Amino acid sequence: MPDAWTPRAIVVGSGLAGLTSAERLAAAGWQVEVVSPGTPGHDGASHRVHALAPWVLLTAPFAPGDGPRRFLADLEERAGGLARPGLAEVLADDAHDVALALLAKLDLEPLGREPVLLAGDGWPRGLRCRPRTHRPLLEPLVGSCRGVGVRFRPATVATGLLLADGRVAGVAARGERNGSPLELRGDAVVLATGGVGGVFPRATVPRWCCGTGVALAAAAGVLLHRPDLVQRLPVAARRPWPFLGTAASLGGELSVDGRQRANCADLAGLSALLAAELRAGHSVSLRPGRGWDEIPPVLQRLALAGPGREVPLTLAAHHGTGGVAIDAWGRTSLPGLYACGEAAGGVQGARRTMGTGLVEACLFGGRVAAAADRDVRRLGPAAAPDGVREVRPIGRPEQLAGRLDEVLADLLLGAGPEDLAGALTELDGWAEQPALGGIGASWRTALRRSAAVEVLRASGRGP
Repeated sequence: MPDAWTPRAIVVGSGLAGLTSAERLAAAGWQVEVVSPGTPGHDGASHRVHALAPWVLLTAPFAPGDGPRRFLADLEERAGGLARPGLAEVLADDAHDVALALLAKLDLEPLGREPVLLAGDGWPRGLRCRPRTHRPLLEPLVGSCRGVGVRFRPATVATGLLLADGRVAGVAARGERNGSPLELRGDAVVLATGGVGGVFPRATVPRWCCGTGVALAAAAGVLLHRPDLVQRLPVAARRPWPFLGTAASLGGELSVDGRQRANCADLAGLSALLAAELRAGHSVSLRPGRGWDEIPPVLQRLALAGPGREVPLTLAAHHGTGGVAIDAWGRTSLPGLYACGEAAGGVQGARRTMGTGLVEACLFGGRVAAAADRDVRRLGPAAAPDGVREVRPIGRPEQLAGRLDEVLADLLLGAGPEDLAGALTELDGWAEQPALGGIGASWRTALRRSAAVEVLRASGRGP
């Protein structure tokens, strides 16, 4: 091993999970480069958290009498047996300390002295916060990363993984200007790309959260964990599909084809009802209840349609609980490759607990950095790449994007395996194109197609 060797990491994604990993690896003496399809800190789901709700929510055991055991029991009940072993235990044990650390790291101000009771919870665990200053949520962390020497490569899309001697050796990517191939070598690669929400035609996440981590892992033969597990939310049926908030959605007056009906007790029930009615061709609308005034004014304006604040509803993909399979330290089945945040699957199984997204991203982002530092310093530097496993380029990207919208809209509304078998065969065999220019819609659609195939395959297997 070279005496002056400095390990190098490529982090794909600049949300909270990726930035946490990048900062900690750089602080441990690594050279770190963050690959981001847009502006660092602005193109992930965590950037949108404050814009989509009146507050930032951190869920953890805070109240007297609560603790990791009670939290774990609730997480396991919601997981429905679909979590990976050992992951929920990590979240339950460390959520409290990580939530407090996030208050300091992101400069958040709690809106109350005590946590609040969230729908479906037995204990008050929701700490409502907001940034102390009017600035993007992740701006302090981006600054901290720059301060420890992290390099950012914006407007760059990862399209594959470089391999050498059975381990990862870097990332294949495309730059913005001409779409020419790039080889970004690294001794470790962290997939922090967000989940598969953007695979669907309606989603609360940014367009680049289109399953890139699942697509890259699948191309390299890496083990996946139920990429079809996606939380759905009832949203206003107007782009950009704003979520009206739990209180306004569950406390409002619900109507189907203009006839009032009883509302549901929780968001999962409302989502299931909405899926069934929309698949049957009915229209569903809501006059929001208490909590409407807490919705940011810009979302009120986006959601309003018609007199009396009646809002037509639809379903949107929100948070994926499936993804790249990991162990309790974020390791994948390919040595040197790690995943964290929403790109990783199996922490919470069938249902995600509200308010745990940021906590989980920060927690596993830090564990990935610790594991990579131990593993790679033991293994030594990766050899020069001897192969690349890249997402398959596709032809006719505009037509494919439209077809994906049709197929995934059906899945979003609950289409079964028998409805999807033909679509899977069609998408899996979509015509290739030898080369694609630029990083825009063409490569995004190629990544989306690859992730959609994995989502459909997992959906077809059933529970």
